[in-house]
Amino acid sequence: MARGKKNKMIEGQLSFDFCLDTTKYVCQANTLVGGRQALSLNSAKLIRAAIMQIQYDDKELHPYVISIPDLAKLLNISRSNIYRDIEKITDDILRNPVYIRQESSGKVRWIKIPWVKRCEYHSDIGVALKLNDELTPFLLNLKERYTQYELDNVLSMKSVYAIRIFELLQEKILYKKIPLEGLDVELSVDQIRECCDCVDKYKTFANFKARVIDIAVSEIQRVTSYTISFSYVKKSRAVVGIIFHINMSYH
Repeated sequence: MARGKKNKMIEGQLSFDFCLDTTKYVCQANTLVGGRQALSLNSAKLIRAAIMQIQYDDKELHPYVISIPDLAKLLNISRSNIYRDIEKITDDILRNPVYIRQESSGKVRWIKIPWVKRCEYHSDIGVALKLNDELTPFLLNLKERYTQYELDNVLSMKSVYAIRIFELLQEKILYKKIPLEGLDVELSVDQIRECCDCVDKYKTFANFKARVIDIAVSEIQRVTSYTISFSYVKKSRAVVGIIFHINMSYH
C-alpha cells in the first residue's frame, strides 16, 4: 500500500501521513500534464509527491501531512533551510494554479484550477496538504490517456523545466518499448513554452534553447535512464518544433 497511516487530526480532519517510497508512481491525466504550470522547482516536486500518494482505487482525494524532517529529506534541503523555505513553497503552491487547455470550435481557452484546497505549515506537525477536488478527473481512476513515472525520476532534477519536458516526453513514450535504434518524439515550441510557462520569457529561440531545452535535456539525461539528442523542425527560418531522439542508457 502506498498510503501512510491515518493518524493526525488537523483542524478537525483526519489526515494521512505521506508515504516516502519514491519508487511509487506519479500518475496524471495527459490533459493535466499538458497544462500550463508556473510552480517553482520545490513546489512542483511537493505537488508530484502529493499526487504519488493517490491509490488506484481511491474514491476521493485525501488530505495528507508530511513532517518537516521528511520534507527536507524528500526535497534534499537541509533542515535549517527547509524552515526558511517552507512558507515560500506553500505560498507558491497557493498562488500558482494549473491552467487546463480546452479547445472548442477551433478556439482555445484555459481553465484555471488551484492545485490545492489547502496547503499550510504547522510548526509542530509539518505541512498539511489536500489536492483540489476539481482535479479529481485528472488524478483518480485513470484508465486511458494518462502518464506515469516513478517519483524518483524528478526529485533529483535541478530545473522545473526538466520536470515539465520529461513529463511531456513521458506522455508520448509510456506505452511504447523504445527500440534499439531509439524513438523520436516531436513537440512544438509553442507547446513547450505553454507547458513551461515560458510564453513571454526567453523571446529569442537561442535564449529559449539555452535556458530551457539544453538545461532540461542535460538534467533528464543525468537522473533518468534516457539519452537524448534533438533536432529542429523549421518553418521558413523559424524553429517551430523540436524532435527529441530518445534511447536507453545501458551503463
